[in-house]
Amino acid sequence: MKIAQALNSKVAYSLLALLFTVFLFVYVNSEHSSGDNQSQISTSLMKNTRASVKKEINYSYDSDKYYVDGAQQTAKISLIGPSGLVKAAQNTGNFQLNADLHGLKPGVHTVKLKVSGLSSEISARPTPTEIKVKISKKGHASFPVQVRYDSTRIAKGYATGVASASRQSVKVTGAASDIKKIESVVADVNLPENSKKSTSRNVLLRAIDSAGKELSVTISPEATRVNIPIYLASSDKKVPVHLVSGGQGVAGKKYSFSTDTKYVTLTGTKDALKKIDSLEVPVSLVGVNDNETRTISLDSDRSGITAVSPSSIQVTINVTDEKSAADNSSQGSTNTSPTTGNKETTEEEIPNKNQSEDESQSSESSSSSTESSSSSSANVEAGAE
Repeated sequence: MKIAQALNSKVAYSLLALLFTVFLFVYVNSEHSSGDNQSQISTSLMKNTRASVKKEINYSYDSDKYYVDGAQQTAKISLIGPSGLVKAAQNTGNFQLNADLHGLKPGVHTVKLKVSGLSSEISARPTPTEIKVKISKKGHASFPVQVRYDSTRIAKGYATGVASASRQSVKVTGAASDIKKIESVVADVNLPENSKKSTSRNVLLRAIDSAGKELSVTISPEATRVNIPIYLASSDKKVPVHLVSGGQGVAGKKYSFSTDTKYVTLTGTKDALKKIDSLEVPVSLVGVNDNETRTISLDSDRSGITAVSPSSIQVTINVTDEKSAADNSSQGSTNTSPTTGNKETTEEEIPNKNQSEDESQSSESSSSSTESSSSSSANVEAGAE
């Protein structure tokens, strides 16, 4: 009875009214705060802001007929506009920076850069606004790949086998004038000092001219896998010396040359030595008018050969007039054209096959000293100039 009276009293109604008032105040205040935040966010997104973006230049031209190279690849773009739109453009990058070259002929041109794909509410300005481009007639050709390396970096007592590339040839595209200048496409391998182990690596290809200067062209594919085998070279083999003409002599002259060094010893890998039966020694005849004796250095460009012993030989060059040489040839002397360097060897100069094999086998086990015996000679005739 007392509880019911208390609930119906004025005090109870006053408390309920107070609680309801507080609830309404909190609710209204919360809604007002939320509206202010949304208003602030909306104002922030609509406020103009500035940003700088680096963009790749898209060149538009007839790529079947023309070639563009060396032109600027990227440019900066200043964006000004509503913060939300500018940030979206920065994050997505869904706009383009274009250089339209259609209708332009070969030569150097100045073209304007234009931005496309942005909202109309964003202002965009590239820097620079104009660029220079060189347009050339397009050319293309295929070239074999040449592997190059510094053989002096191979350790002493070691030799390289035949270097190979995974791509035998590549396609080169560029200005037609540059394609004509290409001397070769090379894969240069930088070997470490005193290399003793075979190497295999990916190498970028370069197109070079006759002076070794790199040309600005596009090579496809742009790289190749190069393999350079390196072997221990400790085997020896004795082979005969083969004197050949090393150039065209003086017109009206005939030449013969000889040496007392009949055999030399080659050092290299077993596989390389098996493929060599003689050492060809070119004797230069350029400008030779009279008899003379020359010291000629010996080396071998054969893969897998590391040394030649002795390292040089004495060669005597005999010079006669054509008439005297013709008389000698009628008596059975042998002639060789200096332009070809081919030599007809007499039977005395060719060692017995079995004897040669025995000498080669014996030289495999130990180094053989150089033998000097009767002269090995060849006759050459100067070609008319």
